[in-house]
Amino acid sequence: MQNNTDIYSPFQVCIYIHGKTSLYALGSIQEPFNLFNQISGFEKYQLSIINENKNSVSLNNNLMIEADYSIDDDITPDLLVILSEYKPEQAIPVSTRKWLQRLYHQTHCHFMTINAGTYWLADAGLINDKPVTLHWNWLDDFSDTYEQSQVKPQLYTVSSRINTCAGMAVTLDCILNFLEKHEGSEAVSTISEWLCIDRVRLDEERQRIPLQHLGGDLQPRLTMAVELMEQHLEEPLSTDQIAEAVNISRRQLERLFKRYLNNMPAKFYLELRLKKSKQLLLNSSKSIIQIGLMCGFSSGPHFSSAYKSYFGLTPREERNQKFIK
Repeated sequence: MQNNTDIYSPFQVCIYIHGKTSLYALGSIQEPFNLFNQISGFEKYQLSIINENKNSVSLNNNLMIEADYSIDDDITPDLLVILSEYKPEQAIPVSTRKWLQRLYHQTHCHFMTINAGTYWLADAGLINDKPVTLHWNWLDDFSDTYEQSQVKPQLYTVSSRINTCAGMAVTLDCILNFLEKHEGSEAVSTISEWLCIDRVRLDEERQRIPLQHLGGDLQPRLTMAVELMEQHLEEPLSTDQIAEAVNISRRQLERLFKRYLNNMPAKFYLELRLKKSKQLLLNSSKSIIQIGLMCGFSSGPHFSSAYKSYFGLTPREERNQKFIK
């Protein structure tokens, strides 16, 4: 474990819940922390539920659970998890915004949003310069509401104090990523084995956005284009070939990528190949040259240069780091 000197220092995790939520969503947050406590033999991660008025929380299966705190109580979490499975229907109360701002500016609290929880931090003005994500169902609405935000269609995002997550099954990946940074890869490997998880998905992996979600006459072409890219990693297609295959012009394709993915097709394609290569480097025994060829790089130097430009280290350094952790 990385922070062995801090193993007996309690770590307060508060889960802020807005509206109804599912037992699955709540359990996905709680269980990794509970398992760490069980494995370590010490209740390091102390979990509690918080909302505006310490009201009972309603679960989707009609169960009710009691909140432990209200936002007015004298408690400063080390990690505040904002869980909401629905976007806010009304303006977020001023008292809640001020509470979030106080935690961010006056404490060392780390924040994590689940599903639609990103709306709360955005409304409090805490994510203007940070890449964020949320469940694909809310991506367009969030982008339209907060036009200056850096919305990414990733599984989850990680920054120094704010993590955002698409929710659902991705919640486990996001929590395990957080635990790995605090407790090390050995602890997370043990927890993953208990959960029967074969690997923790990387934060930059892309959400699978259903075709019908994009709607309109042209948007389905975007999903078709991305699927073509995913199917042709080893022998990349040109932007013109992709546009022709989905029956739109190159200019229309570029507009779709810019509108929905905030990227250009060629750059998105390169990033897709690089992210796939990272998965293979960390989760397979294939050689670096094999991985480069499988991801469409014609030579070792080309692969190494592109990889370092994007990730900040070479493929060999990436693989070596896996064994250092």
